[in-house]
Order: sequence, then structure tokens, then C-alpha cells
Amino acid sequence: MVYLAESDAAARDGAAALERVDSGPERTVHPLTTAVVDSLADWASAVDCVVFAETPTTAAGATLLEAAEACGSTPLVLFTRSAYAPAAARSTDGIDGYVRRDTDGAVAHLADEIEWVCAGDRAGAATALPAADADSSSSSDAVETDDTDTAGTTETDAAERRPVADLLAALPGVVACEERDQLFERLVEAAADAVGTECGWLSTVHFGELTPRATTDAVATADLEPIPRDGPFDEALRTGEPIRIDDLAADGRPEPPLKKTESLCCAPVGDVGLLMLSAAEPAAFDDRDRELLAAWARVGAAVLERIETETGLRNDRDRLREELDRATETRDELEAERDDLAAERDRLAAERDRVRALFATVPDPAVHYEIDGGRPVVRDVNNAFSDVFGTEPAAIVDEPLDADPLPPGLERRQATLAEALRAGRRRQLVSRRETVDGVREFRLTVVPLETAGSDGTERDGTTADDPEGLIVYSDVTDANRTERELAAAEARLETVAETLAEDVRTPLNVARGYLELAEETTDPEHFAEVETAQERLRERIEELLAIARRDEAAVETEPVAVTDVARRAWVAVDTDDARLVTREDRVLEADKAQLRELFEHLLQAAVESVDADRNGSDDAAAGDAPIVTVGATDDGFAVTGHPAGTDVTPDGRETTTVPGRLAAADGTGFGLGPIERVADAHGWDVGVATDEETGATFAFRGIGPADVSGD
Repeated sequence: MVYLAESDAAARDGAAALERVDSGPERTVHPLTTAVVDSLADWASAVDCVVFAETPTTAAGATLLEAAEACGSTPLVLFTRSAYAPAAARSTDGIDGYVRRDTDGAVAHLADEIEWVCAGDRAGAATALPAADADSSSSSDAVETDDTDTAGTTETDAAERRPVADLLAALPGVVACEERDQLFERLVEAAADAVGTECGWLSTVHFGELTPRATTDAVATADLEPIPRDGPFDEALRTGEPIRIDDLAADGRPEPPLKKTESLCCAPVGDVGLLMLSAAEPAAFDDRDRELLAAWARVGAAVLERIETETGLRNDRDRLREELDRATETRDELEAERDDLAAERDRLAAERDRVRALFATVPDPAVHYEIDGGRPVVRDVNNAFSDVFGTEPAAIVDEPLDADPLPPGLERRQATLAEALRAGRRRQLVSRRETVDGVREFRLTVVPLETAGSDGTERDGTTADDPEGLIVYSDVTDANRTERELAAAEARLETVAETLAEDVRTPLNVARGYLELAEETTDPEHFAEVETAQERLRERIEELLAIARRDEAAVETEPVAVTDVARRAWVAVDTDDARLVTREDRVLEADKAQLRELFEHLLQAAVESVDADRNGSDDAAAGDAPIVTVGATDDGFAVTGHPAGTDVTPDGRETTTVPGRLAAADGTGFGLGPIERVADAHGWDVGVATDEETGATFAFRGIGPADVSGD
């Protein structure tokens, strides 16, 4: 069969549902849309039945008339909503069956209807029915003749049996019904009383049969059996018109549904079933009885539709109430969550105010930053930051944090800081910055501010999504200097211990040995050897005292020009044919004698570094000499050895002192112990970098400018 619907989805779903019905023979259903009704004519000749599962007139597809015309002799069953009622089927030729689709078990009813229509078509109902119609016409003519003969008497008796007052009295009870079963019972009683008969019942369509649902008191339910939906009963359901059978014993009439029944009158109650009245004598009902029964059937259909509508509305109301209850619960949950969020907001606001107050009053410089577009941006600085770094807040606020310059050679610290800020985790790192008092060393503490709330993020930790935080600058210059001094003292103690172990023990052992020989031999030469050993021991003790007292005395500083001290030291150093080139000068606070000692060792090391390269290279031209440059840097000074043949100008600031990274001075092989001691005594940092083109560079950092005010 073909299942015709407006859309592909509706056609597929309807066809699948019809195939799943268990009752009846196995069936194959092909889905088809009303938009391609032209192809229905090709299908109709090859199938047993066509189901029109749409409204009789479809705006976007074919109409019922077009479908009926395309089906030809193939049975067509209308499967639509009750709003179109059987009148649609009656008004369209070629409709063989009709089933409501908005009732319980509608698809099963559709399967029964199709089976019945197909069975009638195969059995030759088209040839059998005309004979039955002829018999019916003869009988009707006979009945009509009888009715004509007794018209006056029948109408008079009917009028006596059915007063208008009784009709009006029964109608409110039927209309007031709230349930189907209650309606069926009252409808049967009211119709039987209105017509004036005792035997009446209402049967509904169920799987191709008419099953009794309600009876009058005179009819026992056990006496009624389901009867097939065929013949005149099916005609009444399809056409919606009442029927009257005056003589059930006549040929071609259906079997009596009740014993001792000779005449029958029935009317369809919508498409739900039939309202039936019976009598034990032939021709017990006239046309007025039939119309009266039809009127009650229409009342029942209207009330039934109202009940179904109200039932649907009640179901919708209950569903809406459940949804309202769920919505109320959701609202309460949302209100509780809103309260939690408000409390969390207040807590964060209080925390923010506390942090702001702490930020404003903290004695160390601090920056409030915010991650914007992946870059840390300064949002605020405290007063200590402005005082220490000499920066106006307006000049740095809303500027990228990594735009703040660092001293040369420390650019990688800036990248490390930016990575720490983007990571959103508490970090500490050390960096040097230019301050109003010169270059100082700071410990930077990155403190991301908490932004997590009731979403489950830990409050005592931070995540990479934290958008803001604080950077606190703690000046550790003096602490680091003290640490270096302690390290230097420890190194001196180690030197003393080593000297004691190596240089003192040997003279003591020598003296002890010669004393023993002197006691044994009384040779005066042995005493001379003892005296020599004691002299060596005295020298070693003086060296130890010098080492121990080297940094005990306070360093007496004065303004000193770097290039002037370098020239004086150059004269005292064996520099062979090397040349000294001084660049931009720098005046600093230093102990002049110690600074000269530092330069003597430093210049010697620089010359030795380029001499080593010169001896191993054939590139230097004859007569070329290595060059040693001394010049100021941004935060100190530097000494660089240049191989022979290097073109060096005395102008400008020293630029070779900023290699990518300075190595520590320890382990360089240049003998920088005295240099480091002087640098540590002054609180300077010293580092060494080597380069293939320039040789060795010795850089000193963390040096502030000299006070030359004269106060």
C-alpha cells in the first residue's frame, strides 16, 4: 500500500507505524508525499490500498480530490483529524474508508479499516452491493408504503411518547457528562426514552468490529456480541447518516445483534461508533425516530468531542503545572545560586578593598598589573614605586609592563618576568633596575589576585586565567652585599685553613727535626736551619694575618675617575707592546688604592687574554699590537682585550660589555681572586665574557655614581 502525507518525514513515520501494527496480514507500506501526487497514478495500479494521511485540502500539496482521481479503482482510505469529520469523506467520491488520527489506537484502527476495505474489494463487494441496494430499495419502498398507510397514527403516537419537556429534561444530563463511559450510558438511556423503546446500546469501533460499550437496563451486556463493521453499519459510519432497517429477516440484511430483534435503527456518533435501538416487531421505527436518534447521536458526538478536548486541556494543564513546579524549583535554585554569587561577590569586593589598602600602604614599591591581550599591562603603582624609581604614575599606567627598560645585559630577566605573569602563579625572581639612587638589586614577588568564585576553582590557588595581580619590589642590594661579604669571609677562612695545612705545618716540622738533631749533635748549623724555618713560619703567619684582616678595615671611598686610575695602573703593569685606549670616563665612589690594585690585576689579565690569541694566530700583521680598552657602561665600567689589528676608536661608551650573558668570574683561569675581593669590598658585581673577535671582557656592575656635590 501507499501512505500519502505532506512531508517526507511524516510519510516515512506514518508508513513505519502502519507496518509495525501486529494485527492482520503482513503489509508493505511505501511512503509518498502529496507534492508528487502525479506519480500516485503509477503506484495505484500496483498496490492494494492508498492511505491519504493529510487534511482534505493541503496548501502545499495535493488535494483529496486529486488523490481520489489518481487512485482510480484502488481503494482510498482517509486518515485525518476529527476537525474534518466524515463530511469530508461524504463530499468526495472515491473515498472507501475513513479513520480519525487523533484517537487512541488510531493506527491500529487504520489497519483494520484497510483490511476491511481490501477484503470487501476482493470479495466483489462492487457487484454484491447493487443487489443488496435493490433489496433495500424494495424493502424501503415497502416500508415507506407502510409508513404512508400509517403515517397519521405513527406521528400521533410519537408525539404522545416524546413530549418536548422530556427532551429538555434529559438533555442537560447528557451535556453535563465528564467521562466517555458516563456519556455513553446516559446517551443510550436518553435516546431510548426519547424514541420510546426499551432496547438500546452503543457500540464503538474496535479492530474492525463494533463492540458494545453501554446498554439500557432492558439489555444485558452478556446478550450482545461484537458484530463486524460491514454492510449498512459501515455505510452509516462512512457517510455519517442514520439508517433504519424495518425487517432484519429480509435477504441481504445483517444478522440481528440481539435475539428477538426484527427492526433496527442506528445513528453514528461521530466516527467513534453507532447508537442503536432495536424492537422485537418489524417496522417499529419511523423517519421521525431515525432523525430523533440522529439528533441524540450528534449531541453525543459534540459532548464526546468536548470531553476529549477538556481531557486534552486537563492533560495540558497538568503538564503545565508540572513544568511550572519544575520552573519554580529552578527559580529557587537560581535564587539560591544568585545569593551565593552575591555573597562571593561581596567577599571578593572586601578582599579587593583589603588588597588595595595594602597596596597603597606597603612600604616596598608595588605594581598592580592586568593581563590584557596576553600582555601584562600596568594599572596602578603605589607611592613607594614613584619614590624609588622616580617614575610618575601617569607615565607608566596603562602601558605594557615589559616596556619598562632594564639595564643592558638583563633583557632576559624581562622575558622571565613576562612568562611568570602570564603563568598566573606566585613566583619570585631577582632583577636589577635603575633607581633614583642608581642601579639596585630587587627581589620581585609576583602575586596573582584571586578571581575564582563559586564555580569550584580553588580559592587558595590561582590559575592561568587569573587576569590581574601585584608585583612587589623588595630591595635586596644590601642583603646580597652582606651575603657576598660573608661568602668572602668564608673564602678567607678557607684560605687560612689551607695555608695552615700546607705552608705552616712544613716549617714547623722542619724546625722540630733540626731541634732534635741539635740536641743530639750540638751542631750550630742545625740551629741556623731552625732559625730559617722560624723565619718562613713568621712570614706565613703575617700572610695569614693579612688575609684575615684584609676586609676588616672599612673601605674609605672618594670620587675616583676610572680612566685616570687605569692609566696609572697601566704604567705599573708589564704590558709589552700592548696599547691602552680609554673611552667615556666615569666617576665613582671607591678606595683609590684598592681600585688601582684591581686595575693592575685586571689590565694584566686582559693583556694575557689577547696575547694567548696572538701567539696562536698568523693573521696579525707585523707591527700590530693588541689593544686594551677601558670605558664606562650604563651601570659600571668594563675592560676589554682586543687582538692585534683591531680598529678601536676612543669615542663613545663601551659597548662590548653587554654580551648575551656574563659568566661568573670563578674558574676562568685569569687569576681573578684579588679582583673579586676588591669588587666584593665595594659591593660590585663582576663577570667575564669571552668573544672570538674581541677576546675577554671584564665587566663591573651595580656601581652608583659618585657624590661630587662637595658636602
